[in-house]
Amino acid sequence: MKVNPQDPSQTSLFMSNSPTLAVKKAVHSEEQLNSELARLAEDTYHKSQHQAPDPTYNKSMTIVSNHVLTTPEIEEKALLRNSTAMFNLYMPGGEVSQSVEKMFSQYDEIMAEIKSKQPELVSQDWGISMNQSGELEITGPLSNDEKAFILEQFNANENFISAAKDFRSSFLAHLDFGTMGWSDYDVSESNFSKVFDLKEILDNSQGEEDFKKAWNKDFSWLELNDNISAQLKRNAEKKLPYF
Repeated sequence: MKVNPQDPSQTSLFMSNSPTLAVKKAVHSEEQLNSELARLAEDTYHKSQHQAPDPTYNKSMTIVSNHVLTTPEIEEKALLRNSTAMFNLYMPGGEVSQSVEKMFSQYDEIMAEIKSKQPELVSQDWGISMNQSGELEITGPLSNDEKAFILEQFNANENFISAAKDFRSSFLAHLDFGTMGWSDYDVSESNFSKVFDLKEILDNSQGEEDFKKAWNKDFSWLELNDNISAQLKRNAEKKLPYF
């Protein structure tokens, strides 16, 4: 993916494709409520039509209204939370991009260490996940000894571990306040390890030559966003619609 930071059309294009800000409200009209009350009221059996209604049983009813009182101040705060979430999820200066860039800056060094000791592992198929306890796990068809060796190399790099935890916490924290896009997917601490392979993210966050020249760095937030979207689409379930 190519981008020129001096070309404002690129920014406009990116922002036009960003999730639309919106405030979701539950809609339950008075007509719907009255209809439900009428339906429930009819659910009574009468012993005799010639006598006053003498129900042989009554169903307990709980009437719940989802009308939410709102004010301009509440809506303004909701929009602010949403725009803050959008920035931190998608933009190059946001928390998600910055945390992955910190991992990226340590990744080559760790892989070089692995290559110097067990070079055959570098080209094999394996991944990195973060479990619910915030610990890294090595995945893939490797032996337990090979996984333990790789894990040791990553755990020895405190900057990488810290950045990986920041990525998970910032992604989950802002996901709930976003609308559409990544926020359409059901991701939590319990299934984060099944959704994201950190190695895949890092292997696919390398900028193309034009990007490197334009931004003067190897890490590409655009490629990062593309890979996060791809992994969500492949590994995560979409949230149920909210009514």
